[in-house]
Amino acid sequence: MKRQRILIADDNRAITDILKMNFELLGYEVMVASDGEEAERKFKALPPDLMLLDVMMPKKNGYKVCRDLKKDPQLVRIPIVLLTAKNLKEDVYWGYDCGADAYVTKPYDPRQLELLVGQLIQEAVTGRRSTSWTGLPDASRVEAEYRARLEAGASAQLLRASFPREPAEAFMRKYGVPRFKDLLHRTAWTLYELVRDVTSAGVLGQDTDDRFFVTLHPEEADPLKAKTQQKLREVILSCYDKEDQQRGRLVEPGMGPDKGKETPLIALQWETLELPAQ
Repeated sequence: MKRQRILIADDNRAITDILKMNFELLGYEVMVASDGEEAERKFKALPPDLMLLDVMMPKKNGYKVCRDLKKDPQLVRIPIVLLTAKNLKEDVYWGYDCGADAYVTKPYDPRQLELLVGQLIQEAVTGRRSTSWTGLPDASRVEAEYRARLEAGASAQLLRASFPREPAEAFMRKYGVPRFKDLLHRTAWTLYELVRDVTSAGVLGQDTDDRFFVTLHPEEADPLKAKTQQKLREVILSCYDKEDQQRGRLVEPGMGPDKGKETPLIALQWETLELPAQ
């Protein structure tokens, strides 16, 4: 049986030695790189099943390495975990913005890291992870489940949820793309919890345009929408600055044509889809 391969990229020799020993004891094949360029070169030459990547690396930092590797369609599904001592909220934003599958701050719990690595590799192997950095299943799996239920004679409904374009673009102009990615990440996993709690067998996924898809029993649709509206309002509002929270609208600062422009706060919009027969 082929051993799963991990690439550990860190310029701290003591850290790579410990991680290498631990994961080899767990049965993994381990490669090591000591700078960003070496990590990217080894990743492409002999693609691993997962990479543990330090952010502060010589020659090329981990953010740039991750972003460049995730641009390659042949490599994008390989999980990359950023390991770093940088734990400010802005650092986490940048970690997810560059496409990282997980962001772990030092010092980390070795057991939790081992479990995370095993989970990410398993999900990548089974195809349960999407190319999106939230880690939700690809939307195609949700559509396939919807068709399968209909073909089996069961009642099923397919919903799509997305953010209106104008409020989303205003949010990114004022707060930046990394903060919008954080908002999306919080939305994704709030939806995941709600689908699990409200539906008996709902399936949630996401496409590359960051729209969310749910297949569920038709009678569960309205309860899910109602609970989502209540819960997500709190989650989304927390991503805005206090001033915008209080006024209930986003006001854009700066000197450009959008200065002083007011835009409604983001709210998730739901649609019911009817797929053509295959």
